[in-house]
Amino acid sequence: MDFREVDFCRCFVPVKALFAKGPTIVIETQTHMEKEIFESPRVLKRFLAKQWEALARAAEAIRGHRPRFIILAARGTSDNAGAYARYLIEKDWGIPVSLAAPSIMTLYGSKVDYSQGLVVGISQSGEGPDVCQIIHDARSQGALTVGVTNNPKSKLSKEAEYTIYLEAGLEKSVAATKTYTSELMALYGLVQCVVKGRKVRRELSVLPRLVEQGCRLSSAVWDSSYRFLHLNSCVVVGRGFHYGLAQETALKLKECAQVMAHAYSTADFHHGPKTLAGKDFPVILLAPAGPTLKGTLELLDELVERQAMVVAFSPLRQVLKKATLPLETPGGEEVLSPMGMAPMLQTLALAVAIAKGLDPDKPPFLKKITQTR
Repeated sequence: MDFREVDFCRCFVPVKALFAKGPTIVIETQTHMEKEIFESPRVLKRFLAKQWEALARAAEAIRGHRPRFIILAARGTSDNAGAYARYLIEKDWGIPVSLAAPSIMTLYGSKVDYSQGLVVGISQSGEGPDVCQIIHDARSQGALTVGVTNNPKSKLSKEAEYTIYLEAGLEKSVAATKTYTSELMALYGLVQCVVKGRKVRRELSVLPRLVEQGCRLSSAVWDSSYRFLHLNSCVVVGRGFHYGLAQETALKLKECAQVMAHAYSTADFHHGPKTLAGKDFPVILLAPAGPTLKGTLELLDELVERQAMVVAFSPLRQVLKKATLPLETPGGEEVLSPMGMAPMLQTLALAVAIAKGLDPDKPPFLKKITQTR
């Protein structure tokens, strides 16, 4: 199909049809990416049913190991999921977290002492040579190692002492969607299981419904997709638990829709980049309830005064009423909000791509599995 010859607003099954009551209906969509976004709630249910024991065993090992520091090894979308985990771990465990720099070993040949730490490798394919090398070296030094992957037969699953599988099934679109959402749940579940033990399972059981709500609310993104026809650059701003999601949104806009998108925390945006945000400049603002809200509202007021185009993803009326384009998101706890927002922001990248006549399933020059060292 030539995406330039179709009415992109009519190409997709209405969101409400995906969750209609009654017998299960097979839904045909125009892109793998959209289909996989809407598979996310089922993926999370399957993850909890099949991976709970693996999650609990890894959490028990972490409690027994008592690591002094945490290293997260990942690339791309998985690295953005790792940014979410970093905030979780440092807040709830009080242990410092670093995102690994694989080139220290793979290119410069230096050795890093991981012996007293926990090293978590996050890779959807489980085949990234640099991530697997870090897990191999860390385990050989006596560090506790955990792999998070969608591939039970991968190299990462063999290298790590404990492995948690995403249960996302085959992902045909180059853009990672359901695997990213499952990574968020896996990492959240692992962190909380270490703190709360097995009783956290009930808390995890509500997350598929949160993601389903985000899928439902994505219809508003499609309704506004015509406004993104000429979107070529923008910034995505989010802080705290939403900083990783801001990074992931910018990545999706780049790879699917060829938008030069840059992600910033609300705090860092003030240190220079906000000079970009003049009249009609697009700013995608992630604005959940919680400790970050005060700073977000202050930034929003400044952006409104400058007449920037603010696309606000938020559950809060006080944010939505000020935005150029208000997009209501699921409510609830700030720490869980990225999972509810994720389908909406993935849909944003999809909608922009379709509006611009691009095929989001096959971004130019990209492959599903990227090999880096």
